[in-house]
Amino acid sequence: MPGAMKLRTLHILVLALSAAACGSSRTAFQRYPGAPPTFDRAGSTPQAVAVADKVVAAAGGMDNWNKAKQIRWAEQKVTDGKVAMQGEEAWDRWNGRMYGRADGPEGAEIAVISLYGDFMLAFQEAKNGQKETFDGKEKAIAVDKLKLEYQLGVAAMTMPFLLEEPGAKLEYGGERKDGDKGYHDVKLSFPDADKLHAGLIYHALVDETTNMITRVEVEKPATGDRVGFELSDWTDAGGLKFPGTRKNLGSGELEKSSNIRIGEPDDALYTAPL
Repeated sequence: MPGAMKLRTLHILVLALSAAACGSSRTAFQRYPGAPPTFDRAGSTPQAVAVADKVVAAAGGMDNWNKAKQIRWAEQKVTDGKVAMQGEEAWDRWNGRMYGRADGPEGAEIAVISLYGDFMLAFQEAKNGQKETFDGKEKAIAVDKLKLEYQLGVAAMTMPFLLEEPGAKLEYGGERKDGDKGYHDVKLSFPDADKLHAGLIYHALVDETTNMITRVEVEKPATGDRVGFELSDWTDAGGLKFPGTRKNLGSGELEKSSNIRIGEPDDALYTAPL
């Protein structure tokens, strides 16, 4: 049966990838090729670094962030007061993988990507447990959705810590005013080798009083595209603070994250179905 043989071969390949990623020789987080071991403070604007230090401390500190090998959470997208999507997401920081599941009336659509490699997987799981892998256009659509979610939603959710991730470059974009309140604009970018972040400029708007990020704006200078998220409903997990709600300032859509868990990578999430 060619279909069964293809699926079994894919499963073996993914298990091999997982074994390589999780080998006992791993002593540091998986990064993009050529990434520095730590945040290069000297390569960023001193004023931006000073603000970032306060943001990181207010959100739980880099010591706790460096213990977070995997972040997993329930995700909802709410449009016009109605749940448009619900599911689950996980970022395996240790091995550089991202998982996304969108639940529907007939079952779930699941996608997995390697953040620093070419591996990608997409399949559908029916309510009765039957699984069917996607190929071609269906696979490309599911994978592209997950990549975009990593670039936008996940970036906004974890922005306090991305400011001082290895490879991050910070610039101070000035002060913004909203009535009597003042905000720092910290601009964040990553090198071309970090393919999913390359070409994007993130703006973290930081409350001068609380040192918390209240808004994240993402721009793509090559196309002129720009999207903004208002952050609220901060919640604690593993000693870290994450915004439970991110409001798209253009569409008004709400992204809600709950049941956030910090722990070890769960390899079962990132492997192909049997």
